[in-house]
Amino acid sequence: MKRLLYYSQIRCDSESEFRRTVNADMESLRRDWAVQGLSDVSIFVSQLYVFIYAESAHLSEQAEWRWPQHYSRWLESWPANPLSKAEIEATARLEVPLIDIYHDGVPSDYDTWRKNRQIDERIGSIACLRPEMAASYIYYHFQRQEEAEPSFNETYMIGLFGTLIFSYHELPSLVSEHTRQGLLNTQQTPSNWHEVMQPHFIPWTDEAGRDFPWMRMERINGSL
Repeated sequence: MKRLLYYSQIRCDSESEFRRTVNADMESLRRDWAVQGLSDVSIFVSQLYVFIYAESAHLSEQAEWRWPQHYSRWLESWPANPLSKAEIEATARLEVPLIDIYHDGVPSDYDTWRKNRQIDERIGSIACLRPEMAASYIYYHFQRQEEAEPSFNETYMIGLFGTLIFSYHELPSLVSEHTRQGLLNTQQTPSNWHEVMQPHFIPWTDEAGRDFPWMRMERINGSL
């Protein structure tokens, strides 16, 4: 199976209309997702940021997220990715895929992955990396991913677009029963992980003036 993360950006002054449209279009969107072979779709919004999590039971490169074209009224567009033949034929797209830079678990197949999984909550959060620290952040996360066995939540993953990072996970947490051999055996992941991570972020600031690295987003597409 394949896990997908995408980023979209709402046009200025269009957030309310975008939210209303997604809510009104939900039945149609679900039909589109089924046609695209997608399941377990979550749409997260905060300010002008939109992130999408979805799963496909197939590993095909054709498995991808696409907004219906009329959403161009509310979403910014990007040039087509020239690495993809299908996208060369398009003039623009309303979503860009994130680069997977960390995952705590690796699903073997969809049935095993979703079988008997209880889902109380789906959580998406956004953070912004300091540009000069992006390489360090990716390095540490690859090191942790490849040195350690799945350790805290097999659904947890982080995707990257520019210096924006998005994390997704589900609660309650489950640790994968399947051990795997990573690419590294150096065992150098820092023990003071959160302390080492802190300088990598441009923090958000709340109304009380308190800084925090990750901002939790609102999931807008209904029930679990």
